[in-house]
Amino acid sequence: MNKKDCIRRILFFAAVLALMLCVAVGAAAEGTDPCPDGTQHKGPFSYRNRVNATCTDTGHQDKYCDACGRFVGTETISAIGHQFETSSRVITAPTCLTAGLRQDTSICKVCGYNGGTTDVTMPALGHDWGSWNVTKPATCTAKGVETRVCKRDSSHVENRDVDALGHDWGPWARTTEPTCEKPGENTRVCRNDSSHKETQSVPAIGHKWDSGKVTREPDCTNAGVRTYTCQNDPTHTRTEAIPAVPTAHKWDSGRITKAPNCTEPGVRTYTCTVNSAHTKTESIPADPNAHDWDNGKVTKPATCEEPGTRVYTCRINSAHTKTETIPPLGHKWDKGTITKQPTLTEEGEKLYVCQNDPSHTRTEKLGVLTMNNNTVCAFGPRLRDVNLYPYNTDLWYMFTPFDASKDGVQTYELVASNMYIVGNLTLTIRDGYLTVDYKLADTSKFDITLEFFTVLNRINDLTQYEPETLQALRMNKNQPINLAETFGDDTNLVLYFCSRCNYTYSSRYTSLNYNSAAHQRLVNSMLALMD
Repeated sequence: MNKKDCIRRILFFAAVLALMLCVAVGAAAEGTDPCPDGTQHKGPFSYRNRVNATCTDTGHQDKYCDACGRFVGTETISAIGHQFETSSRVITAPTCLTAGLRQDTSICKVCGYNGGTTDVTMPALGHDWGSWNVTKPATCTAKGVETRVCKRDSSHVENRDVDALGHDWGPWARTTEPTCEKPGENTRVCRNDSSHKETQSVPAIGHKWDSGKVTREPDCTNAGVRTYTCQNDPTHTRTEAIPAVPTAHKWDSGRITKAPNCTEPGVRTYTCTVNSAHTKTESIPADPNAHDWDNGKVTKPATCEEPGTRVYTCRINSAHTKTETIPPLGHKWDKGTITKQPTLTEEGEKLYVCQNDPSHTRTEKLGVLTMNNNTVCAFGPRLRDVNLYPYNTDLWYMFTPFDASKDGVQTYELVASNMYIVGNLTLTIRDGYLTVDYKLADTSKFDITLEFFTVLNRINDLTQYEPETLQALRMNKNQPINLAETFGDDTNLVLYFCSRCNYTYSSRYTSLNYNSAAHQRLVNSMLALMD
């Protein structure tokens, strides 16, 4: 018995002795007086002044008779003794192969008294094996391995051998066909492992020759060849010689070794392509047309307009001649000289002289001059004639002030190059809308290459006057312009029609007299409208 167990027993016996003593004292302390009626106290009883017992000490309580209310005595309450609960702490856990150590400690759950600690040996757990698993499969020729692992400790492993499977051969299959000269091969494969194979030889089948074919004909010098082909395999052949045939020449297409001419026959020689020492000839009949002409002699010179004559003589036979016509030389004109300059309204003339014969001449008409990249404007004051400070300019381009307060049609002349009236422009005002249109007098002679016009409150709104730079302000003809939305209540407006054109003179054009009384009155009336 260890020291802790001895202490527990001593404490137990002391508690029993104390309890017995309390019982004796209590019995001695009970009251002896009976109830007033002379009878003994039989209860029921009531208890007062209770002092509870502890694990090691007794308690007590006073006892009273409920019948008479007298104090009967004091009763002892026995000590209850310790009620131990054990808690364990593992010092060293047991494993599959080694024991562990545990400490058990007893504590009274009533008073918390520590009853001491005891070391307890925990037996080894032993292995808890899992199921067997194949870790190395068995093959046809080698054993395999099965392994199981302890569930408690995966480092604990057991292995056992698995018997080799042995071969499980499949059927024989032809893997290489035999040929005429080489054996074939049959192979069977193990069903357990396709890398395991066995082979057996299949005998060669030998050649099966056909009746042969002449693959090279014999000729006058060389033997021929007959080739036999194996019917089992056409890539297998054998040959035998065919004797040469002295008359089996292979003639080329022949070569003229003497050309025929107008009087004598010629010769053609053939050469054997097998042996160039073998030749043959044949005659070529004389060719009446095979003359050898000289360079000819001019018997009549050609002129610009009349043909000439050249006579050729055959060098083989001078009795043979031929005559050839020499074509007329034709005129060889010089670069020409302008004898009359063209103007805008009249054609000019240019004279050419033949360099072969100066007595031959010809005259060419020069068309009237063409005006290219000129300007056409609607009639009105010229930019250079009015004060447009700070935009003064020396341009003679025209602009057209007009009154847009009344409905109606206003017509103005179109002037090209500041010289010719080439058409008319119309302004139509109706129901608050303005429409611009124009018509050319002779469209076959006139081409507008860049059409530009715009309508402004005043001409000073322009900072540039060339139509190429004003495309952002460009308006379209026959497209109505809402006057109120565009210009508000301003009815004194300016049309700036300035387009690029190419043209030639037409009799339908009239010359502009800008300084005439009628034109000046119109200009003055326009200037009066300017804001």
